[in-house]
Amino acid sequence: MHQERASESPSCGQDSADPNRYDVVVIGGSLGGSSAATLVKRRLPEARILVVEMREQFPHKVGEATVEMSALFLHRVLQQYDHLSREHLPKHGLRYWFTDGSARDLSKMTEIGPRDAPKLPSFQLDRSKFDQHCLEVAEDLGVEVARPARVRSLELGWPESRLVVSAESGTREVTARWVIDASGRHAVVARNKGLLEHTKEHPVAASWGRWHGALDLDSHAALGDADEPRLPDIAASRRLATNHFCGRGWWSWVIPLSNGKTSIGVVYNKELFELPGEGPRKARYEAFVRSQPGLSQLVEGAELDLDDTLSYAHLPYRSSQYMDRGWALVGDAASFMDPYYSPGLDHLAISTLATVDLIADDLAGQLGGEPLAETELMRRVVHHNEAFDRSYRRWIDALYIGKYEILGDAELTASAFLVDTSLYYLGVVSPAYRDLQALRTPVFGAALPQATVAYKLARLFNRRLQALARKAQRRGTYGARNAGWTLLVPSFALGRGSVSPLLRGLRLWLRVELRNLLPVREASPAASPAEAQSP
Repeated sequence: MHQERASESPSCGQDSADPNRYDVVVIGGSLGGSSAATLVKRRLPEARILVVEMREQFPHKVGEATVEMSALFLHRVLQQYDHLSREHLPKHGLRYWFTDGSARDLSKMTEIGPRDAPKLPSFQLDRSKFDQHCLEVAEDLGVEVARPARVRSLELGWPESRLVVSAESGTREVTARWVIDASGRHAVVARNKGLLEHTKEHPVAASWGRWHGALDLDSHAALGDADEPRLPDIAASRRLATNHFCGRGWWSWVIPLSNGKTSIGVVYNKELFELPGEGPRKARYEAFVRSQPGLSQLVEGAELDLDDTLSYAHLPYRSSQYMDRGWALVGDAASFMDPYYSPGLDHLAISTLATVDLIADDLAGQLGGEPLAETELMRRVVHHNEAFDRSYRRWIDALYIGKYEILGDAELTASAFLVDTSLYYLGVVSPAYRDLQALRTPVFGAALPQATVAYKLARLFNRRLQALARKAQRRGTYGARNAGWTLLVPSFALGRGSVSPLLRGLRLWLRVELRNLLPVREASPAASPAEAQSP
């Protein structure tokens, strides 16, 4: 339903006499939608923007953990550091826990993670609270919000799209030069245009919920007496980290929230693992968390909020197109890969910034006079689609496809964590901190030789770890060194500060490679304390 009409020059805000004509209509008012509306409004105060949000109140949702790129977007671009520091929790990196099956207590499990507080800010978000705050920020700038409201019909066209919006006050037809879809997994535009497709080569599912009364990993109950601690003394907070409990084919996140609850999710590759037991998935999820070493200790005496428990049978998907004249997709409305390493909010930040730049330039008439403006617009739309398509395919291929084969082996997972995170700091985070313009380029998305080389090296390394995991499975040594040692590393830092953990991850990988050249021994004893500190 693409309306072809003679292109008209944009007239930002000039039709304010018509209450049903907007420059931009945003579908969805949570973080992606409110951010897009805010950024357009800041650049073009006269722009008429309508946000259509279907919920009267935002529900809890996953996506609590930020990483350094998304945190940079939240505090440097959206400028919400004050709210984040007052109303949400700081994040103290990633932490991993492993067991060989017999280690039932946290103090006997292998622990991998930072020993000091992070050098760059990131946050554990209470998403419902943060979504509400960001929508209020947009509204305070003059963005119109219809809530609760729904888009009942959508006719996308150029230079005008038509939407029928139903709200408590009634139903009306509105027009917009641009429609931004920020509806998350509802993916209103991608479904409307038949663009949505599952990523079948990565068959990952998830179940999660929020718990009251989970164990505080920094408490006496977890650490014991200060002079005889059960866990090594570190400067970082274990509770404030995103804690990972891992097994072959699955991993579980443990994320604290400022409201006192703890978000716990289980993500798994359906070809390698399934939640054990029978009956409803919610009951199987709870039973698994309560029975798994480490996790069971965290939730002993805790209560699961049965009204705040959800599952997705298949997580990854993508739209085959991100944008055309008159419409654009941001965040989860465009694609989703996997919650491991928390890439969702990074993608939201990058896609929102790139989209706002193009739309604001068009509305401001900065693409040149006709017909050059139309040619420049289409050139940028094509570039946008190519970059994000390239990014998704490379990103999921290099980091996620096959990753779940290694997650039950502490050494392989530690090596991947150190190398993947170091390369993220060196190739993604450091450039963005030097120049915010880098936040507009999707990961691996640039049509440059160095982006191709980075993708191929990351893919090669992770595929090699997967080959080692399969070999260990055949030899019966998979996960044999999952207990009895600790790997505590400095927090990652910009530039050269990420070289040391990179080299440490590569050394750990080479140690596994060399061990696999030796004959299999009858038993593989746990590492000694001396080995434990620097495997």
